[in-house]
Amino acid sequence: MAGLRDVFIMKDRMNDGASSVMIILEKASILITLLIILAVGLALELPPWGVGLMFGLSIGPVVFGHYYIIYIWPLLKQQRAKLEEEKPSKVK
Repeated sequence: MAGLRDVFIMKDRMNDGASSVMIILEKASILITLLIILAVGLALELPPWGVGLMFGLSIGPVVFGHYYIIYIWPLLKQQRAKLEEEKPSKVK
C-alpha cells in the first residue's frame, strides 16, 4: 500500500501534463462525494455527533480512493506494461 509521501510523488508526476480544469474537477468530485455522504447521514436522521462521525471517518477513504483511481492506478498500469514489454517472449 502506498504511503502518503508516495501518493504526493505520484500526483506530481501525473500532474505534469494535467490542465488546471482537471485538477479543479478532481477536487469538486471529492467535495461532491463528501456532500453526498453528509446528506445520507442527515437523511438517516442521525444525531449531530453521528453525522460528524460518519463524515469524519469517510474523509480519508474518499480522498485516498480518488487519488488511487486518478494517480496511482495509471502509474501501475504503465509499470505493468513496461514489465510486459521487457519479458522475453517464450517461443514453443
